[in-house]
Amino acid sequence: MTIKLLSSPPAIPEEDERLAALRMLRILDTPPDPALDVVTRLAADRFGTSIALISLVDADRQWFKSRCGLDAQETPREASFCAHTIAGKDVMVVADTASDPRFAENPLVTGDPNIGFYAGAPLRTSDGHAIGTLCVIDERPREDFSARDRETLEMMAAQAMTVIESSRIRQDQRISQLIAQTTTDAFVCADPDSRIILWNKAAETMFGWRENEALGRRLDLIIPARHRSGHNAGMDRLMSGGRSKLVGKTVEVPAMCKAGHEIPVELSLAMWPAEGTGEPEGFAAIIRDISTRKADEERRAETEALLAQKVAAIEASDDGFAVADAQGMFNFMNRAHAALFGYEEPADLIGKHWSVLYDAVEGRRIEEKVMPILAEAGVWRGETIGRRADGTPVEQEIVLTLSHDGGIVCVTRGIGERLAMEREKVRLREQLMLAQRQESVGQLASGIAHDFNNLIAAITGTAGLLESSGDDGVAFHAKRIQSAAGTAAGLVEKMLSLGRRESVLKQVDLRAILSSVRDLVAPSLSEPGHRIEFDPPHEAVLVHADATEVMQVALNLALNARDALTMGKDSVITLSVGLAGDAQPGGRVVVGDVPPSAAFIRVRDTGCGIASDDLAQVFEPFYTRKGEAGTGLGLAVVAGIVGSAGGAIAVRSKPGEGTQFEVWWPTEPPVAEPEVPAVLSPLDAQLMAGKAVLVVDDNPAVVDTLVAMLERAGAEPGPCLDPADAIAAIEDDPQSFDLVVTDYDMPSMNGAELARELRKLRPDIPLLLLTAMPLAYGRRAGEAEPFDAVLGKPATMDSLIASARLAIATASRRRTS
Repeated sequence: MTIKLLSSPPAIPEEDERLAALRMLRILDTPPDPALDVVTRLAADRFGTSIALISLVDADRQWFKSRCGLDAQETPREASFCAHTIAGKDVMVVADTASDPRFAENPLVTGDPNIGFYAGAPLRTSDGHAIGTLCVIDERPREDFSARDRETLEMMAAQAMTVIESSRIRQDQRISQLIAQTTTDAFVCADPDSRIILWNKAAETMFGWRENEALGRRLDLIIPARHRSGHNAGMDRLMSGGRSKLVGKTVEVPAMCKAGHEIPVELSLAMWPAEGTGEPEGFAAIIRDISTRKADEERRAETEALLAQKVAAIEASDDGFAVADAQGMFNFMNRAHAALFGYEEPADLIGKHWSVLYDAVEGRRIEEKVMPILAEAGVWRGETIGRRADGTPVEQEIVLTLSHDGGIVCVTRGIGERLAMEREKVRLREQLMLAQRQESVGQLASGIAHDFNNLIAAITGTAGLLESSGDDGVAFHAKRIQSAAGTAAGLVEKMLSLGRRESVLKQVDLRAILSSVRDLVAPSLSEPGHRIEFDPPHEAVLVHADATEVMQVALNLALNARDALTMGKDSVITLSVGLAGDAQPGGRVVVGDVPPSAAFIRVRDTGCGIASDDLAQVFEPFYTRKGEAGTGLGLAVVAGIVGSAGGAIAVRSKPGEGTQFEVWWPTEPPVAEPEVPAVLSPLDAQLMAGKAVLVVDDNPAVVDTLVAMLERAGAEPGPCLDPADAIAAIEDDPQSFDLVVTDYDMPSMNGAELARELRKLRPDIPLLLLTAMPLAYGRRAGEAEPFDAVLGKPATMDSLIASARLAIATASRRRTS
């Protein structure tokens, strides 16, 4: 559940450093500390409050290290008073939370623990980072928190911080002691005079001196004689304020053992300064014996040099190279050959029979078909299918050569990618042709359904009126008409289903979809100099969507970009995808609003471009700039899909310079819209009695039917065949109508444009869209939904009145909000 507050906690300028300081204390999610519990009990008693807390403000929560009077262990940071306190430098006091606009609607005020008063002092580390607060809380407001009280609360917060940091120091000391006694590295510490003050067990083992022999002696005890003068000079230089060549670095140096021999060691030297002066107070050295490592390195270097001379040429090859003896056992193999079959190292296959790289069927084919040819001709070349270590097949091209001792030399190359690419090209070509056919059929069906639904609407509405005429004979025939009309409506729905499918929402990776779109469109770029580019991001770009719908949107935009490329001129389509973050749309948002959490798909071309006057219209149904080559439904469907998903579309274009479409898709699923009831109650049916309703549709039969249905419901309808006449009617008397019912697709002005004009004249007027294609429209960015309700044709009287009720109720809520 998201907590909504009047004022979110302020941002902390150095939040990352603050959180790092908090975690360095290693105090989060630890057991209670009795010393801190004393502080909270004293605070509650001193200030007479019901609650006192030591609150640590984490990235998305506040966690209570010590609690007095509160059961909860933590609360969300967005509801935290203490998140406000740490943003300041002084004690924060909220005398009456109910009257403070920052906290009046805070769930900790309106609900348990019902905070009425709050005072908090920041807990600051020695570096100045505010990690949390010492706060006191009461259920009742109070105005008596004095300057002396603030000072006392600050002092108690400082005391709590001292306890916290002291606990961390003690913990660090215990850890250091444990490490020093258990590590296999020598751990040696010395004072400013280079006298040894710490000598662990590993140092005893490494150098031979016991702890009681080493303590108090100078550090040059383990320094070879030839280096002691340089060591002492370096120490003198460091003590006089100079710089050391070793402090803060890891170096390899020789060291002296008690037995008189030297060993090579790896030395890491650190210095800690005295408080206040900055002068050295001591030195710590971590020492590792690297004698064995040095010897191993020398032997390995000799071996590697010898092997490199023998196999350098073979290892440099991308082709696999292997040698088997006369019994078929591998005795040599390069890395490329092992990697081809899924083995990390050639050694995994050395000593094994070549047949382990094939299943039983393919191994038998090689034995029976290939080996006789090899024995006779001395060489064989062909294709075969091997088996990787994980059991998956590997398609390969091999050359077998018979050696003089009866062994076999094999050179192999994987051809799976080449074959897969060839198969993928065929599949993508077929998928593109299928997608284009489906889109064409869907667009044709949508166009026919649009006009046919208007006819069915008039038939169904008229039959419904006849059915309630009171004449049984007429009602009987009216039912037959309605039955036939219902069958026709079902056929229309089947036609629409040719270009539509049910959404299946799930996590979808936009990278994969854009890669498929690139591969689908690339083969159709037959013009020389035309190309499509896509550089996918390394990380997944996930949204909650229907993969087919996202593919339809991206593919439609890419195909439109292809059609916009200029013939005879080098042109490019660029696809990109990513999470929005703080990014803003790179053009004018013409459909929907950019979601707060979104990912984007960007399709940019260097084609002919779009005039600015046309940008807002390209998503209108049946609007096209392709002449007879287009239907004007493709981008309308795109707008419908993106709008239904709660996303937005931004466009930037300039004639002659190309176009950029951006789809901003929400990463979270949209909230479902409330459904309109199909059957009205008797009380609902009386809602339209006496209501003045303006009916706007360019189809006279539909207007007459709607008018008759509304009259039957008791309304007073006014028919209108021209949107301009409707605007004039509202302009003459904006309050004359209680509802406007309008079609969408009309010759002079579509329903969305009419709605926008009517909103200018009367912002609260209820608007109901009645259309044969309820999803093929979209609102402009930055404005409210143009309609209060949407109903598809054909409509029954019940659904018409129910949608009218919803439109009037929605408009009423808008007026009062």
